[in-house]
Amino acid sequence: MENFNKKIDRKMNDSRKWNGMKQYCDTNDLLPMWVADMDLEVPEFAIEALKKKADEKIFGYTMEKDEYFYSLINWVKRRRGIELDRNKIAHSPTVITSLNLIIKMLTKVGDGILIQTPSYPQFIKQIEKNGRKTLINELSEVNGEYSFNLEDFEEKLKESKLFILCNPHNPSGRVWTREELTTIADLCVKYKVKVISDEIHSDLILDGNHIGMASLNKEIEKITYTCLSATKTFNIAGVQSSFAVFPSVEEKLEFVEELGLIGMHEPNSFCMNMVISLYNNGDEWLEELLDHIRGNIDYAVEYIRKNIPKLKVSKPEATYLLWIDFRSLELSGEEIKEIMLTKGRVALTMGSAFKMEKYARMNVACPRYMLEDGLTRLKKAFR
Repeated sequence: MENFNKKIDRKMNDSRKWNGMKQYCDTNDLLPMWVADMDLEVPEFAIEALKKKADEKIFGYTMEKDEYFYSLINWVKRRRGIELDRNKIAHSPTVITSLNLIIKMLTKVGDGILIQTPSYPQFIKQIEKNGRKTLINELSEVNGEYSFNLEDFEEKLKESKLFILCNPHNPSGRVWTREELTTIADLCVKYKVKVISDEIHSDLILDGNHIGMASLNKEIEKITYTCLSATKTFNIAGVQSSFAVFPSVEEKLEFVEELGLIGMHEPNSFCMNMVISLYNNGDEWLEELLDHIRGNIDYAVEYIRKNIPKLKVSKPEATYLLWIDFRSLELSGEEIKEIMLTKGRVALTMGSAFKMEKYARMNVACPRYMLEDGLTRLKKAFR
């Protein structure tokens, strides 16, 4: 059994989560529960894979090896029953890299790109930095449960060239059902709007089953660009490895050509060995991790309901993120942030980053002692 509750210290880990809080406040002397990586160690067999690579003692230019891609293909087939085509998969350093380049491939300056709020902040950033127009379809919410606002979604599609789907959804943790996805897929096909499906959290399913957008039917597969990665699953974001799955071989080759222009088309010396080891051997570790996350979520939701009842939170169906509703407090988003930082001394990702004021996202992928500390700080700030 993996010990996910051992004491850890990341202050000397070159961690953006622990040492990068100055980007939105004036100190790193807070408990960080914001950036979406885990304060949990990776499996020992992955460390051994890194050591084995280090023992080679030469780190020249690398080239892709089929085993890297087939570790992903076998993982997806084993866990979801979906068959991916090796010839349509490209390596990419990060999902954000893929998002940026696919936007450039599929749209031109001024084109409308549709997203759903609350939205992962990088969606909006990449759209706007590329000179495209952000179109917003606000998700419907009832008692903390999010669903598609289909009438508005269809209207916005008429102005869109591209739709970016977050599946499962960050920050709410919704696992979209087959019926929900089929409905929006049919609309995208109807209006000839291509889809980027960000499925980086697809291994972190706590309740339900992940349905890949491109797996629904042949029509939506022809217009869907899927982004996958081991980085959220196994806490290896710093290793920089992800995959983009394309509708056609030609588009995959175009993407690889664009990556080559910025010298990012080859995996680094360490990422392939680590990803291969994790996808080939990580099933049992992941199941233990999911049990730990479920336990932390149950603890956090119950604690907030009992001790800070003015804050509202629902259990996510996926991810290790809690989406906390502060709307019952008679405070602005900036006032909530200030109280959290000064009284609670805890850093959460504020809702404004997701285009939703008076919310905050809390990362609970950590040892239980750290979660208890964070919740105590939140109680101190808002009791």
